[in-house]
Amino acid sequence: MSAHSSPTGMASDRPMARALSGLSTVPVGHAIDLAFFFPDEAQARPDALIVETRRHLGGCIAAIEMALRLSLEHAPDVAAALDRWPTPLTWPMVRAQPSLLGPDLLAHMQMRAGVTLLLRQFGQADVEQQDEGQGDLIPATDDPELGGALSALALAEGRWLALSGEDAPMKPDLPAEHFADLLWTVAACLHVVAQRTMAEGGDQSLAAFDRSGWALLRDHDEATCPIAQADKLVRRMGERADVPELLGALLGQRRFLLFAAVAARRLRMDSRQLVAMLVMGPVAQLASLCRALGGSAVDYRILLLALRPVRPQLSDAVIVAEAERYQSVSEAQADVMISAVRTSPILRAKLDHLHRVSGA
Repeated sequence: MSAHSSPTGMASDRPMARALSGLSTVPVGHAIDLAFFFPDEAQARPDALIVETRRHLGGCIAAIEMALRLSLEHAPDVAAALDRWPTPLTWPMVRAQPSLLGPDLLAHMQMRAGVTLLLRQFGQADVEQQDEGQGDLIPATDDPELGGALSALALAEGRWLALSGEDAPMKPDLPAEHFADLLWTVAACLHVVAQRTMAEGGDQSLAAFDRSGWALLRDHDEATCPIAQADKLVRRMGERADVPELLGALLGQRRFLLFAAVAARRLRMDSRQLVAMLVMGPVAQLASLCRALGGSAVDYRILLLALRPVRPQLSDAVIVAEAERYQSVSEAQADVMISAVRTSPILRAKLDHLHRVSGA
């Protein structure tokens, strides 16, 4: 391999973010998403959600690449081949070939980014207010039973809030399925580089990354994610999480993840799914969610105002119109929507496919 060639196999003078080849191999909708999140570098600066999504993606990729490189003690030849490329390799390769990213993984990273924007918009105020509390509604850090769980949540949120670039390592506190997806993506990229770099024994590389990958999967702990930490805190709260006024207090202090965890508990939903609804779901879905939680039109307006950092389309006029439309959403309609969301996502995807092909 030439010392002046790129480990990705592309000409070194070609901007990698412009190389969007391979998008024809993925569904059209996902290809549009990839082109949106990996635009031509000559275009205008992307918006905050794109920047934040790329930071989460690049940061988790960088951390996994570091872990894989360090785990190759059992394969010194492979490690030595990668040492010839000390700078991070995977993130530039993913930028060049974004079709390596599946739609579920990209959607999860977009959700993480949306949560981060919400926390960053109001996070400092939350920190200042969290020990003021509202009576006994919201736990404080000096709570003898819940203080530790609250601190753990704050630390987890802080990892997402840290200001850094796309290539700065970020703890990959991902759900197991998304961690595995990203791990094997990184392993594949590093294997390609190692195999091209090694003069002999390139065939050993694949087995080496397979062994290291499974070891990292066994050690992965998805419970360090702030969404999981919020769930843990709410479980420990027990009956205190069922106080009717708690949701309003949490939203008032912009405690988004605790709000989502309490709402998910009351609706018997998965917290990740509920957070995704808040960040990316249709506005009509938000109305049904609020109605199912017993929210008034005023509560609905407050919810929409709180979500503005990730929903710039919610202008004052739109919020007023949506609040008026909210009056027509019945509890029965809301229950139907929530019941549908509780069903298997695979089942819903199959039904959506059948509806599309039948034109129904």
